[in-house]
Amino acid sequence: MSEPLEHDAHLRRYDDLAQMIGDAENPTPIVRLNRVVPTGGGPLYVKLEWMNPFGSVKDRAAKWMLEALESGGELEGKTIVEATSGNTGIALAAMATLMGHPMIATVPHTMPAEKAVFLEALGARLVETAASGSGRHPMDIAYDLAEELVSREGYVMPDQYANPDNARAHYETTGPEIWRQTEGRIRYFFAGFGTCGTITGVGRYLKERDPSIRIVAIEPVEGHKISGLKNLTETSVPAVLDRSVIDEVVPVDDEQTCEVALRLHREEALFAGSSSAAIVAGALRYLEGREGVAVAIAPDSSLKAASYLAHMLGR
Repeated sequence: MSEPLEHDAHLRRYDDLAQMIGDAENPTPIVRLNRVVPTGGGPLYVKLEWMNPFGSVKDRAAKWMLEALESGGELEGKTIVEATSGNTGIALAAMATLMGHPMIATVPHTMPAEKAVFLEALGARLVETAASGSGRHPMDIAYDLAEELVSREGYVMPDQYANPDNARAHYETTGPEIWRQTEGRIRYFFAGFGTCGTITGVGRYLKERDPSIRIVAIEPVEGHKISGLKNLTETSVPAVLDRSVIDEVVPVDDEQTCEVALRLHREEALFAGSSSAAIVAGALRYLEGREGVAVAIAPDSSLKAASYLAHMLGR
């Protein structure tokens, strides 16, 4: 029987899809915006995290969290349970498939149908929360449901909101990638409030390299419809968040996000999802009149959100 070819990232030859998740050997690309940015300012790059194999920035956290649980023997014979609004669940379900573990995703009733389809296609069992009149955020209800399940024998929850490996994934991979890709010239970094692993991990890394780098959080306004981002007054604040690395917070609304999303598609040919468009929208506002290299995280693409595209197009 012939031996398989050796893994070689330079030849883009892998033993499994998990090896394609961004790291020092295989960074996700950064691409400069050419038409959407105002003239006269510094360059703004977007880091295309949808180029990870399972389609989002959450691939990194899923890999680090599950590998840590596996190395500690906590996954053996267990079903993975996680509360998710989409991308983390998809990444965890894909990793669970590769590692041979079953998964249950507790999801808010507001989750886009496309992401539910991807979760089920990857073999995850979905437990959807009921609509609540309590005023609580749907993700908080999904989280409570996941905690209820994991309190029973045979379940384990990676817990993206509190697991330090979420932020560590970005401290060890995303941050160093950005530093090298910009040759240390980065002056501004933009990411959204989601589970907060990205802004915490990248922020810590970049601040250690140069404390003068500005770490800017993008936060949607109350009542927003931007999938993947959170207004922290409407939901529980993730334990992963380290506010000490954040210099400023820029608000964005749905109208600004839709406008920038359409421009990114039509002027830059970038398939930006709503969270990516919101982060770029906030970055554009913040960078007016400022010089220096800037990088904005693009967490995922519009390819998993046809309904969002249809909404933008008025269909």
